Amino acid sequence: MHALDVLDSLVKFLSDSLQDYLLQTESGNEIPPTVHDGYLPPKLNQRSRKDEDSPVQEDCPFVIVRYLDDDDEMYNSNRVAYRIIVGTYSEDEQHGWRETLALMIRIKSILREQQIIGSANLVGSLKTHLFEEQRKPHWHGYMVAEFEIPQVKEKNKEMMPSGFY
Repeated sequence: MHALDVLDSLVKFLSDSLQDYLLQTESGNEIPPTVHDGYLPPKLNQRSRKDEDSPVQEDCPFVIVRYLDDDDEMYNSNRVAYRIIVGTYSEDEQHGWRETLALMIRIKSILREQQIIGSANLVGSLKTHLFEEQRKPHWHGYMVAEFEIPQVKEKNKEMMPSGFY
């Protein structure tokens, strides 16, 4: 298993685990957060929608799982870090940030409870951050989660005199 496999497994796990966690949208509905890998998908504007009766695409609430970095220490460990970005919507200018923090606490709880995603094992600390500047009524934060994954082991190969295998 490599970093992309873990990312895909993490997206699926979070998507499945957050289906019962309903949050407010701009239109006033309550839906579970959508979970994406990398970045939010491109937003369709009003003119590009084929059917006038189709609903307007809403961004919030969302969770994005983004590869951050890895550290593959030969013969020791292989750690991969992911940034989990969270976005929520709340018109409460004083306490809207609480929706984002509550979602991150939920994610932290389910990750700690599961600990193993595919063949990756959650290690280290789960760091949670709220952005200092917020684009109200959209609220954002992020988490950093680190996983240890199995190393790819090289078969013993005899080096040829030219330096190639």
